[in-house]
Amino acid sequence: MAIGKVFPNLKGKLKHLSHGMLKLLTGKMSSRTGEVITAEALISQVKEKVLEKIKDRNFDNTEKENVAEVVAIGAIKYSILRQAIGGNIVFDFNKSISFEGDSGPYLQYTYTRAHSVLAKSEALNSKFETKRPENFKITEIEKYLYRFLGIVEKAGREFAPHLIVTYLIELASLFNSFYAKEKIIDENDPASSYKIALTSAVVHTLQNGLRLLGIKTLEKM
Repeated sequence: MAIGKVFPNLKGKLKHLSHGMLKLLTGKMSSRTGEVITAEALISQVKEKVLEKIKDRNFDNTEKENVAEVVAIGAIKYSILRQAIGGNIVFDFNKSISFEGDSGPYLQYTYTRAHSVLAKSEALNSKFETKRPENFKITEIEKYLYRFLGIVEKAGREFAPHLIVTYLIELASLFNSFYAKEKIIDENDPASSYKIALTSAVVHTLQNGLRLLGIKTLEKM
């Protein structure tokens, strides 16, 4: 590698990772034809779309600006990192900011939802119990939580952040299904404390996974 000639101390220590092109739905960007978009312009456009999406939510202007920026940057990072290294990336403005399905905002919103459950449980003075009640069957969530460290190790070893992206989306989907079917906080349910502890584990795993991807989390969305 040429860099080894310029910086001999780096020879043999670097690894080249090929990458594809970032395209819009309108097609490939080209500097020769002037059909390009800067990173600043991309962030600005996505942010405007997020602001429109959350305009009716109960936020003051400062909160809206913060949420829009965090969600916009998260949406862009997710759209890039979800693709295996080496392939082209097609950026879809509308899909990237969807709060449902395969998107950064979906992961951020799932974190916010789970975090709100914990906040409510603390207000009710609920106690976390790590022991699973005998009549409570193990869910797919526990199995996925167990896999997290292995996924992270593999992603680092193979230079494949998309493995973490896929894992987090699957975990978020499992939690959202669990949230829809189960009443997590219920003082009359002996399994409630375990469900809260399970939610806490999901919160920390989502937060750690998103941090590895460089995507911020929000307590309100």
